[in-house]
Amino acid sequence: MTASAPSGSAPTHKADWHKARWLLGIPLILIALLVVQKWPHSKTFQTDVESAYRTGQFDSASKHIDEWISQRPNSAEAWLWRSRVDIATSQPDKASNALQKAESLGANPNEALIIRSIAGAFAGRFAEVEPVLRQEMNRKGLPDPLLDEALARIYVGSYDLTRGTIVLEKWKQDAPNDPKPYLMSAEVDARTGNSAKALIDYREALKRDPKSVKAQFGLAEERFKAKQLPEAAEAYAAVLVLAPDHPQALYGAGCVAADQNQPVLAQEWLKKAIAINPANASAHHRLAELYIRETDFKTAIELLDKAQAIDPYDLEISTSRGFVLNQLGRTDEMKLELARSKKLRTELDTLLAAQSLLVRAPKDLNAQRTIMNWMFTHGKPGEGVRWGESILRDYPFERSICEAMANHYASTGQPGLANSYRSMARPK
Repeated sequence: MTASAPSGSAPTHKADWHKARWLLGIPLILIALLVVQKWPHSKTFQTDVESAYRTGQFDSASKHIDEWISQRPNSAEAWLWRSRVDIATSQPDKASNALQKAESLGANPNEALIIRSIAGAFAGRFAEVEPVLRQEMNRKGLPDPLLDEALARIYVGSYDLTRGTIVLEKWKQDAPNDPKPYLMSAEVDARTGNSAKALIDYREALKRDPKSVKAQFGLAEERFKAKQLPEAAEAYAAVLVLAPDHPQALYGAGCVAADQNQPVLAQEWLKKAIAINPANASAHHRLAELYIRETDFKTAIELLDKAQAIDPYDLEISTSRGFVLNQLGRTDEMKLELARSKKLRTELDTLLAAQSLLVRAPKDLNAQRTIMNWMFTHGKPGEGVRWGESILRDYPFERSICEAMANHYASTGQPGLANSYRSMARPK
C-alpha cells in the first residue's frame, strides 16, 4: 500500500513550482525589456539627427550622432549620417573616413553615392556630380540643406546663375536659420550688379549670425561701392571689432577715410593693412595716391613700383604710374607705361565681355576659353587650371583647351601632365 501524502503537501509543491517558474522568467523579462528599450532609443537618435540636420543645426546633429555611434558602433546608417554632417561642418577627411566605415558595414550604395557626390561638389568636381545631385533633388521631398548647398556651389561656381538662384531660394526655405545661403546669394547679386539686393542679403545673413565677419565685410564693401561713406566706415569698423587684423577691412577703412578727405587717418589704416599683408598691391597703390595729392612724387613712385611688382597686370596701378613718371620728368618710361596701360585696358575689356556673356550663357565655350586664357596670361595659373578642367568636363578633348593646359604644365616643369593633355587633344 502506497503511503499517502501528508495533508497540504500537493498544494505546497504546486505553489513552489509556480514561484520558481516566475523567478526563472525574471531574467528573460529583463532581457526583453532591455531589447525593447534599446530599439526605440536607437530610432530616437535617428529621428533627432534627421530633425537637426534638416533644419541646418549641424552641431546639434553631430552630438546626436556621437551618442548614436557610442551605442551602436556597427550601424551603417549612423556612419552615413556622420559623413554627411562632417561634410556640412567642413571636415572632409573625417567625412571620407566615416563614409568608408559606413560602406564596410554594408551601407546603402545609393545613399553612399549621394554623399560621395556632395563631397565632390564641395571639392569642385562640378560637372562630374551635378547630374546625380540634380536627380536626387528632383526625387526627394524632404528638406536637405547640404544637398541644396552642394548644388548651389555647382551652379554659382559655373556661372549658371538662373538655376543657382532657384536652388538658393530653396536652401533658404530648407534652412531658415543658416546665414550661408544669404552669403552666396549676395555673391550672385554682386556678379549681376544688384548692389541693393546684395545689401539685403548681407543684412539677412547678419540677422542669423551677428558675428559673421564675412557678412559684415560684404556689407561694408557694398556700402562703399554705393558711395555710402559714413555707413561704410561704420561697417568696416564693425569688421575690425570682430577681426582686428583683417587686412581687407583695414584697406577698406583706409579707402573710405581717403574719400572722406581724412588723409592722416587713411594713411594710418593703409599702412596697417600693408604691415599685415605686404603683398596687397591695392593698398600700396592707394597709399601712393595719398602721396600724389601731397605732390610727394618720389614716395609715390616707390610705392607704385612695389604695387606693380606685386600685380603687373593692374590697369589702375599702370595709369597712376604713368602719371607720376610724367611728373618726375621720366618721359621715356612714361611712354612705355602708357603703352602698357593701353594693352591692359584692351585685355580687361575682353575679360569683362566674356564674364558678362557667361552670366547669360554659362556654357559658352568661347567665353570660358577667353577667361581661362586671361588667367594663364595674367599671373593667375591656379584659376586658369580650374577653368580648363571645368571646360573639359563639358567639352571633352577640346583641342584648344588641352593645348593650353599642356603649355601651362610644360612651362611649370611638369612634362608628364603636359604630355597627358597633348594626347587628349582632339585632332583638328
